[in-house]
Amino acid sequence: MKIRIQPEFLLLIFLGLIMGILATVSMIYHGIVQFISIALVCICLFASVLHIRKFQKKSKIILLFAALVLIGYLLSCICVSAFAGKVKTADITPADKKEETAILLLSPGEIGQYNCQGALYRLKSYREVGLGGVRWWNMPVKAQQLKRNLNKIEKDSYIQTNQNLYDKLKSQLEDRYVLYNANLFGSPFIEEVIGEILQQGYDKIVVLNNFLVEQPYKEVVDRKILGVIEKSGIDAEVLFTFPLWNHDGLVSYYEQCILEKIQEISPEQVGVVLMARDFDKKAQQKFPQAVNRAEVFYNKIKESIVKNGYEGRKIRIAYIGHRKSGLKDTIDYLLDYGINKLVIVDVGFENQGIETEYLIPHLVEDKNLPEHVGTVFIGPWGDSDFLTRALLDRLNMVDGLR
Repeated sequence: MKIRIQPEFLLLIFLGLIMGILATVSMIYHGIVQFISIALVCICLFASVLHIRKFQKKSKIILLFAALVLIGYLLSCICVSAFAGKVKTADITPADKKEETAILLLSPGEIGQYNCQGALYRLKSYREVGLGGVRWWNMPVKAQQLKRNLNKIEKDSYIQTNQNLYDKLKSQLEDRYVLYNANLFGSPFIEEVIGEILQQGYDKIVVLNNFLVEQPYKEVVDRKILGVIEKSGIDAEVLFTFPLWNHDGLVSYYEQCILEKIQEISPEQVGVVLMARDFDKKAQQKFPQAVNRAEVFYNKIKESIVKNGYEGRKIRIAYIGHRKSGLKDTIDYLLDYGINKLVIVDVGFENQGIETEYLIPHLVEDKNLPEHVGTVFIGPWGDSDFLTRALLDRLNMVDGLR
C-alpha cells in the first residue's frame, strides 16, 4: 500500500520542520548565526502564511503546522542533547613519567562569555546534576536565558576571584606539587585539564574539591575524568578530597562577614536570609545525605549568629529553585517581624555566578521592599583566606601524597 502526500502538504511539512529547527538555532547561537537564523524564521513564517491561505480548513492546517514546528524543535533538542557541547580531547602521548602528584583544584565555576559550546556544556552539566530545571527538551530555551542573564552581570569579577584562589593555593603549595585548575560548569573544562595533566606525565591526581557537598556532583565528575583516562589508556590513580560542609573555618567566614555588616544595628531589627542552592526532587531523593549535610552547614551558620545575640526566628534558609521556602516567601516572613535590615547571604554557592550576581538580587529587587528596609548582600566564599586554609586542610588529609 502506497502512501501519497500531496505536494502542498510536503511544502507545509518542510516549512514547519525547518522553522522548528531554525528557532532552536536562534536560541542557542549568537552573533551573525543568530541574526541569519531569525531572518530565515521570519521568511519561513511569511511563506507559511501565504501557503496556508490556499487551504480551505485553515484552523486544522494551522494546528498541523504548529505541531510540525514543535516536532522540528524537539528533534533539534534531541540532537543538541546527544551531540552538542562536548569537549573533545586530543590524543594523549605522555611525556616522561613524573613521580610527583598533580593537584586539580575543582570548582563549580561559570562560563566567562557566551558561546555555543560553553553554554551547552554548562547546561548539560546542570542537567546531569539536577540544577536549574534543565531538561533535554528545554535546553535551547535555557541557553537563551543564559545568554540574556550573562549580559547583565559583571563577569570579570568572578573570573578574577577564581584566579585569585588559584594563585593563593599555588603560593601556599610552593614547589611541592603542581597545581591545575578546572570547573565543572565552565572553562577551563575538566576534560581538557585532565588531558593536559596526563600529557605532562602525571599518573596520580588529587582532585581538590571546592564544593560544599560531594553529591550530586560526584558521578558527573567521575564520568568526565574517567572518560579521558580510559581514552588515553593510561593507568592513572585519582583521589578526591572531602567536601567542605563540615569545616568550621567556613562557618567562621560567614559569621564574620554577617556580623561586620550588621554590627551597628540592634539585633531585633535584623533579618538574615541564608540562600541555599536547590536540587530537583530526583537528586534530593537519590542523595539525602548530601541534602542533610548542606542543612547542617546552614544551621551551623545560623547557630553562630544566634550566639552573638540575634534572634533565631529571624534567620531563615531560602532556596532559589522550587523547593520550599522560596526567597520571596522568606522575605515576607521576615518583614512581618518589622525588620529594618535584610541580609542576603549566599551560603549555598561556592563561587560567584549568574545566581549570585543576577538572579538573587533580581528576585529581591522584584519584592519592592519598604523604603525603611535596607538590603545587604554577602557573596559566596570565593577566594577568602578561610577557604584557602580549608582547602589546604583537606589536602593534608589525603593519604599517600608524594
